Amino acid sequence: MRSLTLEEQQELARRKMGFDSFFNERLPVLKDFMERLDLPEPAMVAIDAKKYLPPLDAFLKAQTIADEDRNWILTRLGYFIGELLVQKLNGVWFTNEVPDSRYFLQYVVGKFTLTSNQGAMIDPFYIADVCLSEATAEGQGSLSSIINEVIIELQRA
Repeated sequence: MRSLTLEEQQELARRKMGFDSFFNERLPVLKDFMERLDLPEPAMVAIDAKKYLPPLDAFLKAQTIADEDRNWILTRLGYFIGELLVQKLNGVWFTNEVPDSRYFLQYVVGKFTLTSNQGAMIDPFYIADVCLSEATAEGQGSLSSIINEVIIELQRA
């Protein structure tokens, strides 16, 4: 493994210091998101995210997301995707400290005990960005199909 540059060391320290705040805000943000979508038992997203995938997918398909709303929805989608993958594949959130890896210095989910490659990781915010980009480009992105593809890839990795 290569040595980190001074800039990378500083960014890694900053990201690690911010991780607890990031991690602790995810569930209240998700609960609020499910409430705004008027879904039943919004707090249950913390333990049964897959239950919320179909209505969230339907919501997204029916939306035209304005540029000024993109970051707001991307953040919530990223948290949701991360929680869904953590629950489904028995993983955890962490800061990626692997230099030269695709998601270096990002908050990722991984260390999945239900995959053959326990070193596999994914940036849920990248997946959210892909989903929003496909929805914009094609007029109808499918969160469910993107997540299913990611799960297949993670299980194959």
